[in-house]
Amino acid sequence: MKKPVGSKDFKKKFLECNDKFNTIFRLTSAASKIIASDLTILKVNDALAELMGYSAAEIEGTKILNHVCPEFKQHWHDLQMALWSKKVPFFRLQACLFKKDKSLVWVNVTTILFNDEGETFGFTVLDDNTGLKHFEESERRLNMALKYSKMAVWEIDLKNDTVYRSECHDELFGYPQPLEIWKIETYFPHLWEDDQPKFRVAICSLHEGNPIDLQLRLKTQDGSVKWVNFQGKTETDGTGKPIKILGTISDITKDKLIERHKDDFISIASHELKTPITSLKTSLQLLDRRKEGLADQLKTLILQANKSVNKIVLLVDDLLNAGKSYKDQLDLKKTPFNLRKVVEECSSHLRIEGSHTLDINGPEILKVNADAERIERVVVNFLSNAVKYAPDSKQIVIEIEKIARTAKVSVTDQGPGIPVDKLPFLFDRYYQANGVEGHYSGLGLGLFVSTEIIKRHGGEIGVNSKLGSGSTFWFTIPI
Repeated sequence: MKKPVGSKDFKKKFLECNDKFNTIFRLTSAASKIIASDLTILKVNDALAELMGYSAAEIEGTKILNHVCPEFKQHWHDLQMALWSKKVPFFRLQACLFKKDKSLVWVNVTTILFNDEGETFGFTVLDDNTGLKHFEESERRLNMALKYSKMAVWEIDLKNDTVYRSECHDELFGYPQPLEIWKIETYFPHLWEDDQPKFRVAICSLHEGNPIDLQLRLKTQDGSVKWVNFQGKTETDGTGKPIKILGTISDITKDKLIERHKDDFISIASHELKTPITSLKTSLQLLDRRKEGLADQLKTLILQANKSVNKIVLLVDDLLNAGKSYKDQLDLKKTPFNLRKVVEECSSHLRIEGSHTLDINGPEILKVNADAERIERVVVNFLSNAVKYAPDSKQIVIEIEKIARTAKVSVTDQGPGIPVDKLPFLFDRYYQANGVEGHYSGLGLGLFVSTEIIKRHGGEIGVNSKLGSGSTFWFTIPI
């Protein structure tokens, strides 16, 4: 039979329990405090003091409302009413508090009522969710940026082909509300029929770890047609097996319209130029036939004028063919010639003008079988860019090399260099690289045309550049 607990034993056990509570309260990792009915902070633990940036002595005895952001004060009044007036046993709220350094901390608050010696107090636990708030704010900003930039983010789970996407993804396809489920196959009914095969091939190649970068036409749910740019890259597991695809879809309809307007302008301008150029060429040919008896200087000028007008005709033809089908319409007239001689001839104007110091290094004779006029155009374009984008660089170096069965030509300037983020786009049609110190005019076709010329020859073209260290444009062609 148990002995009755005496008053001394009861008091001892009470004190022991109280000590245990105080120890647990002080050492628990959960930020906790005890508040009175008037919202005075009576006691805080170490975790709460650390969370708020105060010592316990600094915060105890102050009012909760002194630390609350203005828009959340009513929440605490609601808590006060619920717990002490309506005797609700517990109350939850979300709050934003000012720390000692005036930075903000977001917390989920749970308060439980308890009685002590006839008085009611609130035991409050604060769960810090500042990180989650920052994440939500970042996500909100990202979604806003994606929406206004007409770009969406997508992720494909390769296990089940489910597509997880950002808020504005479905809007790009004309859906006012997001679809519940989106699979890879959901894309195909929206794609232009001619674009579906290459999209399917690209998706299959993604499973093999290859990136995707496609410009496709969409038929949206509301009946409109858009151009979009699909870009994506695979992520792998620890064994190197692709498990998902991360990418973006951006609306490039406006860019395509601008590109079309440029094409239309160039086509019209080029056609209008052909008539006076044809007339000029005919006149020069007549002069060439009647040059007998003229002074040698005039004969030389007529010869040079005929060469120049032929180059103008070639340029106009290139402008007419500068659309997407340029590479299919580019006819080469290959003949054997000395590459060194062509390079010297097309760069002689720089020596004559005296504006730049020109050094040509390499073998005196390097025979290649190529279209001399087209190769000359590439070299002239490189030189023009060196003068245009590096006006303060007075020295230009041309290197001619024989590497195995290829010939390589490099043009180097000592200008400001090109930013790394611009290098991948330099050879795109209509792309214009702004100089470090300003913007330069032009159609942005020079390097695009040069690229197609070199590709048609079976060669390669590229650039090496570093900010502050100049640029080297180069190409190779088979000998």
